[in-house]
Amino acid sequence: MQVIFLGCSDAWGVPRVGCSCEVCRSGHSLESRNHRTGSSIALRYGPARTERTVLIDAAPEFRLQATRLGLGPIDAVLLTHSHETHILGIGPLLHSTHKAGATLPLYAPRSILENVRERFGYIGADRIYRRALQPRALEEATDLWGLETQAFRVDHGLEGTAYGYLLSFGERRLAYIPCMLRPTDEVRQALTGLDLLVLGASHYHEETDLWKRSVMDIVTALELIEEVKPREAILTHLSHTVDQGISARLGSGISLAHDGLTREIGE
Repeated sequence: MQVIFLGCSDAWGVPRVGCSCEVCRSGHSLESRNHRTGSSIALRYGPARTERTVLIDAAPEFRLQATRLGLGPIDAVLLTHSHETHILGIGPLLHSTHKAGATLPLYAPRSILENVRERFGYIGADRIYRRALQPRALEEATDLWGLETQAFRVDHGLEGTAYGYLLSFGERRLAYIPCMLRPTDEVRQALTGLDLLVLGASHYHEETDLWKRSVMDIVTALELIEEVKPREAILTHLSHTVDQGISARLGSGISLAHDGLTREIGE
């Protein structure tokens, strides 16, 4: 199975509008690993003739991400929460699905689907788009063509609640959690011993009071990684305070994501 990072930024992207910090200046080059678009991954798996591609979150830059990476048809979408930086790519994704004469299953816990319906009211009002989009409430473990998928609730701090996903394909287990502040004991247990943990960490060390924050920082993420001991960990949802150059000193098996990064997870 391939894990493809379409984007790895926090809500504001890198470079940020109007910012002239060193990371933002370097991020103006599309070839720089500090150039970051909205956080999202695609999972590509299965035999060649029946290969599937499942997207987790649909960032506002989805069109640019997908065309840059040559991403083919999307078979299903999972959503971690309904903040605009995680769902605004649904519009162009649904349009391409309709043009291909296909349908798009959209999986998320029921509360997220309700928020999406409110945000994209035109989809429910349009007969064509209503047929193309297939919202499916994800309340228990679900098999997506051999990929076992389980949503779990996480603390998003000031922003309320989000979800992460535990994913199993064959003997391999991975988790994707772009927006979490404080992991509960249940979450820690679920993350123990994974093959790959993808974890959001916006800043290296955030000094803002905890109650004002929404995503953990890299220092806290490293502590969690040391505790749950995945075979590999990749940090995403990165702000402009994080330079790609620190990746080499995070520790064995730990790195920063960059747009276009691909990881192979064996069966």
